[in-house]
Amino acid sequence: MRRSLLSQLLVVAALAVWCGLSFVGPTAGSAAPRRSATALAAEAKKAPKKKAKGPWVGPKKGSWVKILRPESYWFQQRGQVVNVNQKPEVKYPVTVKFDSVNYANVNTNGYALWEVIEAPAPGPGEV
Repeated sequence: MRRSLLSQLLVVAALAVWCGLSFVGPTAGSAAPRRSATALAAEAKKAPKKKAKGPWVGPKKGSWVKILRPESYWFQQRGQVVNVNQKPEVKYPVTVKFDSVNYANVNTNGYALWEVIEAPAPGPGEV
């Protein structure tokens, strides 16, 4: 019985070699390589096109602004714009850095677009 099972396995293996079948994947001599479902799905899914950017909102990065928020520590002072978030859902999109620090030893703060106005850069003697 064992001999017949062993001989059957040998016959199947010889047939596989003779026909060019492979248990692992396609052989080098096969005409078209088979692709997995994952590879086909990755090819079908293409990168979405980027949206066209809208116009810039708010002051440019690096520009100087004057603070109009009355309760701010830096009210009526000038600071430099560090970042302007362009998402409309952000409440305080303009991040401003100042030369002086407040009571909490912090020198940056976020402001709404209407709380800042562009100002000239300080002169060489001003700080």
